[in-house]
This record gives sequence, C-alpha cells and structure tokens, in this order.
Amino acid sequence: MNDHEIASLVWWAEERVRGFMTGLHKSPDFGYSVEFAQHRAYVPGDPPKHIDWSVLAKTDKYLLKQYEAESNLRTYFFLDSSASMHLPLEESKWTKVVQLLTLIGTLLQKQRDAMGLIEVNNTGSHFFEAKATREWIKLMLSHLTSTEGGDKKNANIPAEIEGMLIKIPRRSQFILFIDLFQEDIHAIIDAAAVLAYEGHSVRCAFIFHSDLEQNAELYAGRQVIDSETGAKAYLDQNDAKAYVTFVSNQKKRVLTLCRNVNVNGKVLDARRDPMYLLRELLA
Repeated sequence: MNDHEIASLVWWAEERVRGFMTGLHKSPDFGYSVEFAQHRAYVPGDPPKHIDWSVLAKTDKYLLKQYEAESNLRTYFFLDSSASMHLPLEESKWTKVVQLLTLIGTLLQKQRDAMGLIEVNNTGSHFFEAKATREWIKLMLSHLTSTEGGDKKNANIPAEIEGMLIKIPRRSQFILFIDLFQEDIHAIIDAAAVLAYEGHSVRCAFIFHSDLEQNAELYAGRQVIDSETGAKAYLDQNDAKAYVTFVSNQKKRVLTLCRNVNVNGKVLDARRDPMYLLRELLA
C-alpha cells in the first residue's frame, strides 16, 4: 500500500460536481475547456471570440459556443464509530476503513480534490469541512486513528445524514461507511436517497467481517456479548447457523434497498486488503 500502487488510480466523480477551482471532473457550469457542449444565442456584450463563425456563415445567426467546464470534487465521508465497528480487536472494521480513507485521501490530495468527514456515535459527532490541503487531510486521519470504540452505541444515523443537507455544498460526493448491522437500515438508506435527490452523488458502503460474521463454528456452543448493549446470549449450533444465514440475507437486503432508491450500494469485507476495497469502490 504505497504511492506506486495508487499512482495509476483516479477517483472520478460519478455525477457532475460543483467545486471551487479547476479540476478533473465535469461541472454543471460552462467554461472554456476543449470539449464543446452546446450553442446559445449571442447577447450584446458577449466576447466575439466565442461566436461560431461557421454557423454565422451558413445561417446568418449569431451563436456562441459553450464548452464543458471542469471542476474539482468535494467528497464527504460519513463514518459510524460505534463499538461494533471496532471489532474484531485484532483487525477491526474501523481500522480497515481508516486505511481505506488514507488511500482515498492520497488520491484526492493528488488531484487537488477536497476531503471532509463526519464521525458519529451516540455520544456526539465530529464534523470536518472539506479541504484539499495535505495538512487538513492528515488532521482528519489523525482524528480517526485516535478514535476508540469503547462502549459507544449507534447514533441516530438517519437524522445525522439529513443534517448534512445544511452542512455540505450542493453537488458534493457523499460516501457512507457504516456497520452492516443496523436496526434502522431502511431509514438510513432512505435518508441517503434524500441527499441524492438534492443533487449529491451518494454511495453507501456497508462493512462486515467475513471471518467474524460468516463462521458458524466460531459461535456454536459459546456465549456471545453485544459490544454496544452488553446483552449476553448462549448460541447452540442451530443459532450459530441461523446467524450466518442472517448475515447473508442482510447483505442482499441492503443492496436491494439501495437499488430501490437508485443509490449506489456496496458491501465491503473488512478482511480484504485496502487496495482491493478501494478498487471495489472505484468499480
């Protein structure tokens, strides 16, 4: 996971974006790049250099050429930092997400694109406005690496997502990283769809850990403890198999819910290498 490995990667905006300087991505505004977009009628005061003289010669109409403008990208990451994201202890979902954001931050900084984030749990939230400087991105990543799970529970994620409507500029990119297991998953995806409806490019990444959550033998005949509520339960072999089946069904469910509201949904396995996960997001 070094600079050489990510040198050939580019983080493209899926939709047209509106930024604050010239960049790599298509803008909803018009500029003076090399890619022709459309004509519009000449208005007194317009620069004559943009008149399409060939059209004037053929039709005797004064039309101006308009070109696609290019813009930079503002990407905001929404991170669930509850206790379940900090499991398993050896290689947690949270650690893998932070590694993934480190890669993405390197790409965005290389492209002069801005990165911001909001980290949430039931004790509160931390919001960082999107900026493109290396120092700002390092500050955000430093905050994430120092964040601990403890006994933190889930925030009201739908409300937190809806709150982003007044925090982030229009036509931003919004990427959600949350645990696959959420009681209000339908409401979360609906809230993400509202952001998409308001003009943002939205992706939902649901994190699970296959070694921890798809291994029935790990739980059969053992007592398990909910990391967020402290509730305890003993699982026999049938219970363990039922849990693994639930995980498989949950993966299908979140992708179906995302498709139903035209939101880009991904299920990411925290056991995989960060470069693999990055390519999954870029696919």
